[in-house]
Amino acid sequence: MQFYREVKPGDCEPTTWQINFDLPDVCPTGNYTLQLALAGALETNTFVYVNDLNAKAPAFATERVGKDNAIARHGIHGIYWFFSACLPSNLFVKGKNSIFLRAARSGDFPFMGVMYDYIRLEAPPTQP
Repeated sequence: MQFYREVKPGDCEPTTWQINFDLPDVCPTGNYTLQLALAGALETNTFVYVNDLNAKAPAFATERVGKDNAIARHGIHGIYWFFSACLPSNLFVKGKNSIFLRAARSGDFPFMGVMYDYIRLEAPPTQP
């Protein structure tokens, strides 16, 4: 579950998750596919960055999704969302990599956020 951090009463700021992983090799052509399955969301955009959280633009961004209020209800009755992001192979390096998931809105409601069902990175198809 990724939700907003209350920095002072009535003022919430986005949070960022960092997923670290190793790639033994990088496929030089094609796109990697990041599958984001959300179990619920409330008024949230998610920005995806690969290896550079300070990039000018995210590698992928969802639209603002969710009005199910499942976070406030402890995960009950969330509405499922699924996103498939094509990420160019040049964003990845051999060895240590990071994917950053940033909740992209600020606001005054502490229950804005997303609940992830699963997150999966798929390599491009390889030639036999």
